[in-house]
Amino acid sequence: MFQQQLQEDVLSSATSSPASTLYSPTPYAATGTWVQELSSDQCSVRLISLLYQCASEVAAGAFDRANLCLEHIMQLASLDAPHTLQRLAAVFADALARKLLNLVPGLSRALLSASASADTHLVPAARRSMFDMLPFLKLAYLTTNHAILEAMEGERFVHIVDLSSSAANAAQWIALFHAFRGRSEGTPHLRITAVHESKEFLAGMSAVLAREAEAFDIPFQFNAVEARLEDMDFDALRHNLRVRSGEALAVSVALQLHRLLAADDAGGGRRYGAAGGLTPLQIIARSSPSSFGELLERDLNTRLQLSPDASGLSPQSPMFSPTGQGRPKLGSFLSAVKALCPKIMVVTEQEANHNGAVFHERFDEALNYYASLFDCLERAAVAAHRGSATEERARVERVVLGEEIRSIVAYEGGERKERHERARQSAGRMEAAGMERVGLSYSGAMEARKLLQNCGCSGSYEVRHDAEGHCFFFCWHKKPLYAVSAWRPGRCRGPGITTPAAQGPDESL
Repeated sequence: MFQQQLQEDVLSSATSSPASTLYSPTPYAATGTWVQELSSDQCSVRLISLLYQCASEVAAGAFDRANLCLEHIMQLASLDAPHTLQRLAAVFADALARKLLNLVPGLSRALLSASASADTHLVPAARRSMFDMLPFLKLAYLTTNHAILEAMEGERFVHIVDLSSSAANAAQWIALFHAFRGRSEGTPHLRITAVHESKEFLAGMSAVLAREAEAFDIPFQFNAVEARLEDMDFDALRHNLRVRSGEALAVSVALQLHRLLAADDAGGGRRYGAAGGLTPLQIIARSSPSSFGELLERDLNTRLQLSPDASGLSPQSPMFSPTGQGRPKLGSFLSAVKALCPKIMVVTEQEANHNGAVFHERFDEALNYYASLFDCLERAAVAAHRGSATEERARVERVVLGEEIRSIVAYEGGERKERHERARQSAGRMEAAGMERVGLSYSGAMEARKLLQNCGCSGSYEVRHDAEGHCFFFCWHKKPLYAVSAWRPGRCRGPGITTPAAQGPDESL
């Protein structure tokens, strides 16, 4: 399988440098001929070696050598290629090229801003395709609902706050309606507050849930908060989420908490391994003392006057201005949630280490992680036996996963939004904020495994329950890709924890 092959080939590429075969006095003299001579296995090995070599050259600011690597990669890779590795390599090559281009921030923004905005309208459809094709979010919704249902046993007034934003889906709460109807004590009065940046999404979610609640005869209210989680005022969280006394509170957040780490690094700026005190334009010009270097050195230097924003090195640059002076964003959020005293907070996150400061380690981790996800998508598209599956797979690879890869590889500081961390590391942050673990029951794991069987996904996919019963891991060929954990405030005693049996919610807020 491709992802296993990637891990094996990484070892060989680490012990034998491809530099001798990559660089020649006339690298373009026989363009394309060497590609035709490679077998499929040789092509895979060469692509992996080229990707790692290119990452090293980009990190060093070696423009010419990185450019040559990219030329060779794109002779072997394509977004439309039939093989998974070729498509993955094309996406990573795009991310590496963007990182190289980010040496010149003004040029980068001028060239890339239009292409980024052009893909925005494709994102909702791409996310729906990912939800349909892969079981991970379905498993996250099911296990989250199971944990909420157990925590809300006996509660008559329940308030659920959905902070999943782009990962939110009305299907999760429709499934919870079904589960609440099966309770021996009957359905509770249910209120759902959803936070999302799209007014249209919130309106659609409200209409769907109201219709389903009426069909299930569930007393229901929906509150919409049009915002991004990272932009919210956490000091006013209780007011903004309309948390009331007398309601049992549950918080669900999927694939969002890692983005709060980016706000804390907004002043990180850019770092270049081979800068030697030179501006980015001078780095490129020294690397390429030909027409391109002269153009950048003479023309752009003159036109832009190497403004602080263009150089990317001045502390006065906007990139060096923290977007939230004072307390860390994630810590502020967790403290605000703790103050609300929820009975349970269920967190779903990618199980990966994409928040390291060392670029080489981050690149290696990302390449292996997304190789697994590309494998999952390829298998799903083949198994679907329908013509549109290939198109849906391509949409997810380019729009959803491609954007995550670009964030991890191409950007630094506050621009690097995808800050995935492993469950054990994020658990340390939760505990430092005064949260304590809530055990996830074995019955929840069994329900998740049953879902995999019903979806025809058993075998390659796996649900693991950690030894302490604190976390679920959703795996592909035994490699954990997503994790679900549950939390509550440590030693919190408040109206969100215990609801008086005969008392309804306080309507004053």
